[in-house]
Amino acid sequence: MQSTLMRTINRFRICLSAMAKNKSTPCTTNKNIIIVFQQIFGDSVVIQDSLFGYTRIFPASKGYHVRFLARPSVLNFMKDNLVLPEEIEYEDVDFKRFLEDYHYFKIIVNKYMNTASTLIVPGTSLSAEVFSAANNAARKIGLVRFTDVTHPFIFKLFYNLAYTEKVRPEKDEMMLQRHRRLLNYLGDKEFQAKLPTAINQERIIKEQRYFVMCPGSSKMEKCWPIDRFAEVADYLIDTYGVNVHLCGGADEKHFEEELMVLVKHKTKVVSHIGSTTFAEWSSIVQYADLVIGNDSATMHLAAAHRRKSICIAGVYDKYQFFPYKVDILDEGDRLPVTVLKDMPCEYCRTIGYDAGYKNPECTKKIKNNQCALCIDAITVDEVIENIDKLMRE
Repeated sequence: MQSTLMRTINRFRICLSAMAKNKSTPCTTNKNIIIVFQQIFGDSVVIQDSLFGYTRIFPASKGYHVRFLARPSVLNFMKDNLVLPEEIEYEDVDFKRFLEDYHYFKIIVNKYMNTASTLIVPGTSLSAEVFSAANNAARKIGLVRFTDVTHPFIFKLFYNLAYTEKVRPEKDEMMLQRHRRLLNYLGDKEFQAKLPTAINQERIIKEQRYFVMCPGSSKMEKCWPIDRFAEVADYLIDTYGVNVHLCGGADEKHFEEELMVLVKHKTKVVSHIGSTTFAEWSSIVQYADLVIGNDSATMHLAAAHRRKSICIAGVYDKYQFFPYKVDILDEGDRLPVTVLKDMPCEYCRTIGYDAGYKNPECTKKIKNNQCALCIDAITVDEVIENIDKLMRE
């Protein structure tokens, strides 16, 4: 484990090196394309359909070679659960380590230097922008936010260094539509945003009917209070007479422990948190009668499997992921129902890179490992009202 001081020193060296590499002679002489995807599981579900667009824009039959770089665990998740184009080469890069380990940073930078004339970042972050800034592709195209990042300084710096071209979405476009905007810009004018497609998995839950609940997420600021999830779980069991199955990653076990203390019907709550393969996780979602949770990969899998689902979401980056919006709906498609509260401080994470930006009360809650104010404002009654309405359909 690196000390905080060593991580800071490494980060400083990485940033200086990336700025120096940014002046390298551009690579212009090949048909190689690199897609830099530094994001996590839920984001990988959302990008799934657009990957086929890249194969049409850059066809192998015309000499193009497309490489998709993602975290090792994300690639494993994608290969187990999503329908993917075979024409793309998938390679793993540990983007977290890339920003913390100077030796690893140099290995990755040197590996991809002079290898591609076009680099595409379909969703910005500091790691993706440092990668882009340190690469010498002649074209470096970023799908950026609807407004420029202004804080903190290091994010603003690399946001400006990273790209030769920026594709800017509309404020109210959801990520599926933002991917469409990028593909339209690159030349696929016919591409339209639609729901992703998941691989059909073997059924592992043998109960005829059951509900799924995902009380965790990648960040605590997204997580609705666990006592409210417990209330909803008891309501589901009392009202619909079914078991509630919990999903989540290994680092979310504490949600299971906290919820099991609070629920009345402990034998009717079955936890799979941290104990499934990626394919089993997807299977549990695929055959559920209803999926309820925070903004998380479980909710995106529910959309990809066309299940009834309810997502409890904040407005810190409103529309980016929830509510779901598409250009076309095919027969059998079903959009997640989103429960959220509009607030004057919406879009804080879009503008300031972190949720709670310029809202001291919200920032304090997040620093104390609590949910954002816009999540906290959502009541149990509002969630139950949406459950009952959806189950009547």
